Amino acid sequence: MPAWWGAMGPLGWPLALCSLLALALILERFGLFLRLQPMGAAAAKAALGACRTCERDHCQGASRGWRFGLALLLRHSGLPASQREELLGCWLLEERRRLNRQLRLLQLLGVLAPMLGLLGTVLGMLEMFANIAGQDRPVTPALLADGLWQALYTTVWGLCIAIPALAAGQGFALWAERYLEGVQALLNRCHLAIDGLELELPNSPGAAQWVLR
Repeated sequence: MPAWWGAMGPLGWPLALCSLLALALILERFGLFLRLQPMGAAAAKAALGACRTCERDHCQGASRGWRFGLALLLRHSGLPASQREELLGCWLLEERRRLNRQLRLLQLLGVLAPMLGLLGTVLGMLEMFANIAGQDRPVTPALLADGLWQALYTTVWGLCIAIPALAAGQGFALWAERYLEGVQALLNRCHLAIDGLELELPNSPGAAQWVLR
């Protein structure tokens, strides 16, 4: 075993488990977010056009993302507006849960890892002072430094786990929120376009207008 691994003592294995779990969660979430379907201007325009004509075949076959929500809305375009709103609300809630899944666990690892590292450092320092107390020779700065740098290994490793885990957790949460805001805004416009009401954005500065189509 390397010297740095032996210096971490019994806390090395829990920290190794935290690091592997955090890495697996970051890679899994990153792959999920990379597969999110982009919402470009052309796609949004096509979606609104399909909702105006209630083209139910639009986005058929989509299994995830905003295209699935749009297909769900078009498939139930014959329902009353209140029921369509409830349907979209339930789907958006499930989509939010899907995107935010495992993020709390990732943030928990980001908090737990430095605590484990600090515990390992305290245990290492206790062992260092116990060894120093049992020696007859004078205590030198070199002797103290040798024990301290070994005891601080767990804190360093804990911080190296915590910083990426917390950054990834917060970053994925912001990414999900921004994506869901765009999806909700598009589906709200599509929902109203089915009823012949659409938001028209004027070229000149001023308030947007709702117009009947």
